Amino acid sequence: MSIKKAILPLLLLLVFVLESMFSTFVPTSLFWKNTVVAPHFLMIVLCFITIYYNSVQGIYYGLLFGFLFDMVHTELVGVYIFAYPILAYLVYHAMRILQLNLFIVFCIVLASIAALEYYVYGFLTLIGRVQMPAHIFFTDRLLPTLLLNGIFLLLFCFPLRRYILRLSEAMEEKEKRIF
Repeated sequence: MSIKKAILPLLLLLVFVLESMFSTFVPTSLFWKNTVVAPHFLMIVLCFITIYYNSVQGIYYGLLFGFLFDMVHTELVGVYIFAYPILAYLVYHAMRILQLNLFIVFCIVLASIAALEYYVYGFLTLIGRVQMPAHIFFTDRLLPTLLLNGIFLLLFCFPLRRYILRLSEAMEEKEKRIF
């Protein structure tokens, strides 16, 4: 395996680790009292890979890192292993219809994070693990989560997009040289 092929999995692994350590280094309780804030940086990078690099790779990485996320963070294997690839697939199809500008990408990524949050909330409510009313979920979990991830997206969307586009161009050049 060449180093260029290992860059995306290593980037995703780094984001996965940083996302896991985020609440340790950044005390969100200082900013948002009585709320739960969930960083979904991995979902952001998966969306960018799906949009700017390769949709199939985004779905495969969603499957792989969804499994990893379930194994490390949840008691139920299958919640994120299903959600990440399906959301990557939906993002791919949404971007086939919509224009490929950063504002649309920003909105699609935040919509995918909201869909992920609602999916997990609905699933956990269905099996009885969460007894939170929908309006409390919306104000105390979803809005702060979207705000945090929106800030992350604003800070990193340009460098992340540029980096993934460069990787995509390098892989296309390599494929042209082969054929």
